[in-house]
Amino acid sequence: MTESLPRIRRLLLPLALCALCALAACGGSPDGQAESAAQAAAARQPATLETGGVRISASLAPTAALSPAIAQRYGVDRERRSQLLLVGLREGPEDAETPVQARVTARARDLRGVWQDVAMRELRSEGFIDYVGTVRVDPPDTLSLEISVQRSGTETPELLRFSREVFAQ
Repeated sequence: MTESLPRIRRLLLPLALCALCALAACGGSPDGQAESAAQAAAARQPATLETGGVRISASLAPTAALSPAIAQRYGVDRERRSQLLLVGLREGPEDAETPVQARVTARARDLRGVWQDVAMRELRSEGFIDYVGTVRVDPPDTLSLEISVQRSGTETPELLRFSREVFAQ
């Protein structure tokens, strides 16, 4: 049971982020609330890539919707125009996964076609390694993200590309 506690905590964070984002999106009519919540939940789904026995996952969440404690944990400011990019690399079965260290770089493009480099940094917590950065965006917008992951011992980086809708909070 104690071995699974960090895993449970690790799963609760993305779920809590989704719930916060869904609650922040509420307003207006009940139909509008349900639609906003569904859009927010879909936008927070992690993008994944499995390669060479390693799962790379990336998610995007508005920093304004983070609790002060979570924002402090990730070292980000809670701002309306800022999105937290969280990237994790894991290997092994989900019930016994282990973190994988890598060099992670990222960039994002908005609907105007403007690219921005995302400064990523390594964050170690509770035996896990994640990579975090913030993306500046004026909602509503759509961000196309490109994550490059270079693991030691590999010659070419793996690329994870995905896009997410960003809604006003």
